[in-house]
Amino acid sequence: MGVNGKKSKEINFTGQDFIIKRTIYEEIITYCKEILPYEACGLLSKLEGQSNTLWKIKNESKRFNRFTMSSESIKTAVKEMEQIGEVLSGIFHSHPNSPAHPSIHDIRNNSYPELPYLIVSFHKGRTEVRCFKMIDKKIFRINIKIID
Repeated sequence: MGVNGKKSKEINFTGQDFIIKRTIYEEIITYCKEILPYEACGLLSKLEGQSNTLWKIKNESKRFNRFTMSSESIKTAVKEMEQIGEVLSGIFHSHPNSPAHPSIHDIRNNSYPELPYLIVSFHKGRTEVRCFKMIDKKIFRINIKIID
């Protein structure tokens, strides 16, 4: 379901891949599994075009189907990124029981529409990771390019 009760249409975001190291990609999935049945969340940072570092951020929400990252946690992580010469490159969170598609809550609360947004889903026992940009309540799918 999308915004205002309408199903959100997913549009392919051509010409752009989200590049991520295999070790980081696998670490995100492992971290999200460890937090089940709650949603895991965090940030990614990069140096020279590819995501290099995973920043695990505590989910401040006590609900099974929500995540909240405190502004203080985000500021601290971004400051640490800058200290090692990296920049914020993406946001991730998990969907323990729903597909890897942004929820209404995800769309409405996305504070960084310019950043790629990864969702790790464990819906129906399958692990799926998808990447999106959410701009003006439109959902754009981005290909994930995993590198070694």
